[in-house]
Amino acid sequence: MVGAVAATAVQNGSVLILITLVTAPIAAVAFARSGKAWRGIGRGPYAIDPDLPPRSVRGQPSPVSEATREAEVRQMIEAKSFRRQRRGEAPLDVEAETERRLADPNRI
Repeated sequence: MVGAVAATAVQNGSVLILITLVTAPIAAVAFARSGKAWRGIGRGPYAIDPDLPPRSVRGQPSPVSEATREAEVRQMIEAKSFRRQRRGEAPLDVEAETERRLADPNRI
């Protein structure tokens, strides 16, 4: 009985080694040929975060990004003012606070 179990274990081990030796090169070739597919993951028309447009030559933000920055700062200040009002505190002057924050880029 022990001899039959040992023979089966050897056969199972041989089959496992044979399967590994056959599938490893196939997997290596498939992995080597999948480079283009891996580079495309997360891109395309349905991507959540598409590639951002490049900055200008000098690294200065474009006028569109300045307008976006101003809108986002204003939205942040409005939300802060709203939260203050909900707590019963005095609301912020959104326009003055926005101008003050935009004047000092380190303050944002």
